[in-house]
Amino acid sequence: MTTILNHVLSSLKQDYPVSQIEVSAHWIMVTSRISGLASTIVGCGPHGEQLVSEAGNLSEKSALKLAALCLSENTLEAGIGLAAVNSLIEPIQQNQQSLNVADVLADKGKGKRIAIIGHFPFIPKLKGIARKIWVIDLQPGEGEFSPTDAEQILPQADILAMTANTLINKAAENYLAMCRPDALKIMMGPSTPMTPILFEHGLDILAGVRVTDPTLVYQYISQGAAFSQVRGVEKITLSA
Repeated sequence: MTTILNHVLSSLKQDYPVSQIEVSAHWIMVTSRISGLASTIVGCGPHGEQLVSEAGNLSEKSALKLAALCLSENTLEAGIGLAAVNSLIEPIQQNQQSLNVADVLADKGKGKRIAIIGHFPFIPKLKGIARKIWVIDLQPGEGEFSPTDAEQILPQADILAMTANTLINKAAENYLAMCRPDALKIMMGPSTPMTPILFEHGLDILAGVRVTDPTLVYQYISQGAAFSQVRGVEKITLSA
């Protein structure tokens, strides 16, 4: 299902040339109107590779044409496409705050049952605040759960906080459909498209980033930096 991505793509009216594409170990950055980020998710072929169609010539595409790759089932292509989508979205100022999603969850998660899709460094801090925490991941660690457990877990959750990588692997709609209507639903991480269109699909809070210094971001991600090491970005949230 790609309903969210199709809706976001249809909302992007103005095209821009692509001035930079960087695909690094952990992060992809595309610069057009602004600079946008998305996660690098490599497939699991015989040698871990996924071939990117037209690799070496992608910068000849316009931003809108590159953004269409977000619909690809090839996760590496989809990440490039999502970074291009994010390069076309200037976050609106209304209801925007410079907040870390960890602080949002610490505030809203007191005594609540929280389901988290993806690994995040703030999870241990929430364990003393939340009533219950479930962590669901494609590669679950000890005490964590796999996506096959989501159907049993998510209807119990008061809060769903899921990585925007679920847009890349096309799981977002399924997770949202499993939640209670009254649950607080958050999409988070640098891959998050910071557009209120996502609120129309049941999300309540978007926790993403704004690239403030593309040159500095490039310096870090091109050298293999994890997000906690990256400089030149500002964490922001949008609320419905």
